[in-house]
Amino acid sequence: MALRMASSREVAAIILTRAPVGGATSTSLHTARRVGVALLRQTEPVNLASLVVALEARIRGSAELGLRRAVQAFQVMSTVPGDVDGLVSDVAAAAAADIVLTDQPDSGLSFPVALPVAVEAGPGTWIVVRGATAQSRPELVLVGRALADRVALAAAAALRAEELPIRSRAELLSEILDGVSSGRSALLGRARAMGLPIDGWHLVVRIEHVNAEELAEDEVSAYEGRENLARLLLDAVRGSGGTWHTARSADAVILVRMHRKDPGPHAVPEAMKAADRALHAASGQLARAVLYCGVGTAHPGATGLVNSAAEARAAVAASRARNRPNAANAFDSLGLRRTLIEWYASQNAREAVASVLEPLDRLGGRKAEEAIRTLHAFLDVRGSLSRAADVLHLHRNAVAYRINRIFSQLEVDPENPDDWLLLELACRARRLG
Repeated sequence: MALRMASSREVAAIILTRAPVGGATSTSLHTARRVGVALLRQTEPVNLASLVVALEARIRGSAELGLRRAVQAFQVMSTVPGDVDGLVSDVAAAAAADIVLTDQPDSGLSFPVALPVAVEAGPGTWIVVRGATAQSRPELVLVGRALADRVALAAAAALRAEELPIRSRAELLSEILDGVSSGRSALLGRARAMGLPIDGWHLVVRIEHVNAEELAEDEVSAYEGRENLARLLLDAVRGSGGTWHTARSADAVILVRMHRKDPGPHAVPEAMKAADRALHAASGQLARAVLYCGVGTAHPGATGLVNSAAEARAAVAASRARNRPNAANAFDSLGLRRTLIEWYASQNAREAVASVLEPLDRLGGRKAEEAIRTLHAFLDVRGSLSRAADVLHLHRNAVAYRINRIFSQLEVDPENPDDWLLLELACRARRLG
């Protein structure tokens, strides 16, 4: 009866403790074998509670064995891992434990311990250890925590190794774009040595984040935000296919699509799609971001790279003038305004505009804006005070008074056709900027 009850309650063994104990009957032995319960006989005085504790320790391993396994696991973690999955597998084997790396710690399985892996800008992953409790193999909690930290370090090292060539190429492309033509030969040699197809065809996409400072708490977070945005945009355009690189800029993210041969007329539409995809990805990550995007055309060689960058800058200026944020704007779609925008994209043109309009800018604020608007309207109607008054909704005499005051401040001759043209270009370019 005792054997049958033990079997129904999944008891492993029955110990006969009363002495003297005779031999078990044949019926008892047969029943014990049939129900799978061991029959033990106590022949020496033994503390049965100590026996149970010793059996449990033997089943799960002694403290010395647990410590030895933990040391072996730590030794495995001290080596340079070939890959993260292999590292987790080797540590699990050394610790004689069930340890996994997963991104779904709550997937319905019973995981006693789930330890997060802190990977910068990466998806959440966990080291999960089964059976790691204070009562059963407590050393596994320490092993799991150390393994989570080791996996995080390995992931960070892999990310740095991946970003290092990207940063090096970005810095080199930035030097090529910023440098003067006389100093580009050495830079081009370095670009060829790094495997950049600098002698091929290049198309530049420029994206300016105009409210980055508003979304950042301080300068450090603003810098990190720009770095993360550049990485996000680069990953997004690369997802559209082709060879893309980035260049550094203080006020923009510059993306360069490189072709070894002439890409033909499809280059700009494909770049537009890639840019729109990148803007959509950025908007998903930065809900309140205001991004202006300009797409240049494809040109050959290093000079072509500089020209495409100037076109992209001009396209951004047009996008700002039209107030079209978070949408790609192609340089070749600007129509008759393209020549003016291309001219204004150069540094010399910007300096010329700033110089000729500086006396009006010194008026400051609303007065400066009103003076430039009046001058622009007067020049557009070829100097007709009556037509300018209609455009500005002012009396003719009021317009005449303003124009006389404006020309008295400007260092130009209104009778000189060259000065007149310069003023017209300056006013139109200022509207674009």
